[in-house]
Amino acid sequence: MDNTARENNFNEPSMTNIVIEAPVQAQVKGDAKSFRKYGLLSLVFAIVYTFCLYKNKSGITYPIFMAITFGLIYLVRKTDGLPFLKNKNGKIGLNLFYVISLFLLSVTKCMFTSYSIQWLSGLAIFLLFFSFIMQLYIDTTGWDIVGWLGGIALTMVRPFANIAWPFQDFALFVKERGSETSKEKRNAIMAVLIGLIVAVPLLAVVVSLLVSADAVFSRILEKVFEGIHLPDNFGDFVGIVLTLCISFICAYIIPNSLYKKKIGIGPAKQGNTNPLIAITFTVLLGLVYLLFCLIQVLFLFTGSMTLPTGYTYASYAHEGFYQLLAVCLINVALVSVCSRMFAKNKLLTCILSIIGICTYIMIASSAMRMILYIGVYQLTFLRLFVLWFLCVLSLWLAYLIIGLYKSDFPVFKAAMVTITVAYLAFAFANPDYQIAKYDLAHVDGNDTSYESITSYVTECLSLDALPAFQSDEELLNLYKDRVFMYYWESRYDGSIRKFNYSYWRAEKVFEEEK
Repeated sequence: MDNTARENNFNEPSMTNIVIEAPVQAQVKGDAKSFRKYGLLSLVFAIVYTFCLYKNKSGITYPIFMAITFGLIYLVRKTDGLPFLKNKNGKIGLNLFYVISLFLLSVTKCMFTSYSIQWLSGLAIFLLFFSFIMQLYIDTTGWDIVGWLGGIALTMVRPFANIAWPFQDFALFVKERGSETSKEKRNAIMAVLIGLIVAVPLLAVVVSLLVSADAVFSRILEKVFEGIHLPDNFGDFVGIVLTLCISFICAYIIPNSLYKKKIGIGPAKQGNTNPLIAITFTVLLGLVYLLFCLIQVLFLFTGSMTLPTGYTYASYAHEGFYQLLAVCLINVALVSVCSRMFAKNKLLTCILSIIGICTYIMIASSAMRMILYIGVYQLTFLRLFVLWFLCVLSLWLAYLIIGLYKSDFPVFKAAMVTITVAYLAFAFANPDYQIAKYDLAHVDGNDTSYESITSYVTECLSLDALPAFQSDEELLNLYKDRVFMYYWESRYDGSIRKFNYSYWRAEKVFEEEK
């Protein structure tokens, strides 16, 4: 008898081969082992997060929080038998970049007071942190931009489907440890707790009805509650408790979910949609773009044509800038989508490359329009940020074009690293200082625009701009009355926990002026 026959006979029921199925057991909710691994570390994270960041997103405690968080991630990975920085393929390069970048971003939070920098750094930390966590647990080889963005979104959202895990795991953990309390006492305590939970809504309804039914009863209750005063910081007490609970749950379920489950996003596959569809609409768009770009070269760049009646270069530049920026973003998205959805086609690749070249001309036109506008109306944070964004957009477009010809090129990783490095350079350059320095250097004290410039510098820019005009006593006093006292009283208040370099420097400057 051959092996196949023997295997078939072995699998058939017989007197000597009886398979007895184990009885189906009820599924036990909870995982005591997970609570032993993640419970204490999650609690430490919640305490550190609350102490460092509760109502304090611009203090010296931010980089301290980030350093401790990396230490906790190391311990979590160690308890799971995983290396700290190595990804699923055993490489550490990108994860090391994440760690360095996240720490530098946390430093910007305690160095600058600009609302825009604070917000942008917070957004960058949020996205990079989840991208870092995802990279630790999931093999991202071959992912494109859509895959990465989808993976980050799922890493943030999907764990909340398991929000009950910490409570279930804790209950099973306590149960396995064995309580000295007798079964009768535990039942009694549980019955009392259930009774209290039921009593709260019932009392609320009954008391409200009785109060409206009897004026004497209502007055007695008023007298009772008049002697009860909530502390002035009761709102902070509630906020701290909520922050502790939410941060504990997040710290518990996110690494636990990633360790136990995989996110269902695989490597990007070349689309198989008929490329003739894309060729049709991209050819029409390309013709329009070629005509538009020809006008830009002849009109805006060379100045060989005359502006329409009633137009100045500044108004012309400002009027078309945002529409042009929107078209550039649409084109970048168009190249991304077409390269993913449609089957590989040389003609489509060529057309998309032409659209990419036209987009570069539009980016140059947008930059020139903004520079013309700045030349007339000076610099603001938004105008400076737009110029930075155009530079970043041009690099992202270059990576997309390379990806058209080299399918294994990591477009998202290259773009992410570039944007992160470019933003760090932008933030550490202290934009508010550069703006104030530029504006004050390009306006005369006798100029009619001087008042508007000084108003913008002293009212709209943060304490970061102070070194640009600290030698001007008039502007310094004006700035102190308008901005400094507000920042000091509402945000800094001299607390060590809220120490910020920009606050401290401004304090020293004004102390010297006394």
